[in-house]
Amino acid sequence: MFFFVLVSTAPVEAKTQVITKKTAPITVGAYQVALQNPDVPPPVAPNVEGYITKMSVDVVDVKTGKPVPIKRIMLHHIVFLNFGAPGARRVDPFYGDGEERAKMILPKGYGYPIHPNEQWGWVWMLMNHQSVFDQIRIRYTMTVVTDEKLKPVIPVNFDTSNGRRGLVFDVPGGGRPGSLDIRKMSRTAPVSGRLVAGLGHVHGGAKSLLLTQPECDNRILYRSQPTWGARNHPFYKVRPVLHEPGPINMSQFTSARGIPIAEGEKLTLISRYDNQYPHSRAMGLMVAYLSPDPKVTRTSCAPLPKDYKVLKTKKKGRKEVPPRQINIYDWSSNGKAIEVPGPRGPMQYASGDTTVVADNFKFEAGNLTLPRGSTITWSFPGEVLHNVTLANGPEGFSSDRLWKGETFSRKLTKPGNYTFFCELHPVGMIERVVVKK
Repeated sequence: MFFFVLVSTAPVEAKTQVITKKTAPITVGAYQVALQNPDVPPPVAPNVEGYITKMSVDVVDVKTGKPVPIKRIMLHHIVFLNFGAPGARRVDPFYGDGEERAKMILPKGYGYPIHPNEQWGWVWMLMNHQSVFDQIRIRYTMTVVTDEKLKPVIPVNFDTSNGRRGLVFDVPGGGRPGSLDIRKMSRTAPVSGRLVAGLGHVHGGAKSLLLTQPECDNRILYRSQPTWGARNHPFYKVRPVLHEPGPINMSQFTSARGIPIAEGEKLTLISRYDNQYPHSRAMGLMVAYLSPDPKVTRTSCAPLPKDYKVLKTKKKGRKEVPPRQINIYDWSSNGKAIEVPGPRGPMQYASGDTTVVADNFKFEAGNLTLPRGSTITWSFPGEVLHNVTLANGPEGFSSDRLWKGETFSRKLTKPGNYTFFCELHPVGMIERVVVKK
C-alpha cells in the first residue's frame, strides 16, 4: 500500500516574536555587590531555529515587574555567552550591557543565529545602594525572527584589559590636565565579511573607544563616545557612592551595507581614559558584529558606507568626563552608611614592607603609616571573595578578587594619603594608608 502526502509549495511566512525571560529572585546584601553564582540558574536560550535582531536587559521589581531605580539596585554590567549545543566547545560572548543600558540593534536583514538546545551563560554584577537586603530579577528581552533566512552575524569581541581577571584595568592618574591613558587590543577577522553594527562599554573616566583599521593608516571605523549624566542625574545622587559612575549612553553604529573586512585583517580597539586622576577597575570593551561575505577578498580602504548611522541618546548630558570623587564609608550605629576619612581604630606604623590581612569583612590594619618605597602585601585567607581597590590617592590600582590564601602586593612609591575599599563589600571594609616622604 502506498501513501501519498500532499506537500504545500506556498512560501512559509516569516515570524517575528518578542521573547522576554527573567530570573528567579536574586538577593543582594545591604550595600553589597552580587556576582553571578550557582544559586541563580543561567539564562534560558530561545529553543528555536532563527535569529536575534534586537536584545535588551534590565533589573525589575520581583512583585511589580517594573524597572527598579538605581537608588535601590544597579545593574553594573552583564555579558551573555552562547556555549552552543551540548558538546560544542565554544564560548561566544554575543551581547553585553552596563549602566548605560546598551541594546543590541542589528540593521534590517541581519540577525544573530540561534539554534535549538543551545546553552547560554552570563557574567553580571549588581550593586545594592541600600542599608537592607533587597531582591530583584534580571529580565532580558529578545526580538526573534524565525522561518526566514537572514544574513548571520558573528560577534567579534575586544577587551583593552587584554584578558585580566574581571576584564578590568587601572588608570594610575597623576598626569597633567588633558593627559590620556591609552590601552590597545588587536584581533584578526575570523572570516571575510562586513561590519554591520557595534556597541562599546566603559567605566567612569573614559574619553572614548576607537575601533581602528591599521592597514588603512589606522583610520577610525567606529568611535564609541560616552554621554555623561547631567549634574542632577540619579547616578550622582545615590549615596553611598560605591563606584565611580559610568556614562548614561555609549554611541553605537549600524550599516546594512557594512564595512568590508578581509579574513585575517587586523582590527584594533583603543580605549582613551583621562589620566589626570586615578580610575580603578576601568573597562574598555566592544563587540562588533561581522556578517560573513565571501565577496570581500582583500583589505578595502574605501570611504565608510553612506548608510552608516551613529546611534546615541536623545537625553541631555555632558560630553566631558565629570570630576571624580570616590569616598569611603563605614557603618553607623544605626546600620547606615556614613562617609568617613578612614576606619575606626588607632594608626599603626610600619618601618618597611608589611602584610595586611583582609578577612572577616575588614582590613586588620585599618589605619597604616609606612615609608615611601615600602611594599604592602594584602593577604586574603578566608572563604569569602574580597579585593582591595583604590578610592582616592596619588596612584590608582586594584587587586583581583581573591580568597583562600591568595595575596596581592604593591610597592607604594608616591607619598600621600591613600584610601581603599573592597569592591564587593564597600561599606565597612575600608582602609587608610599614609605613605611618608
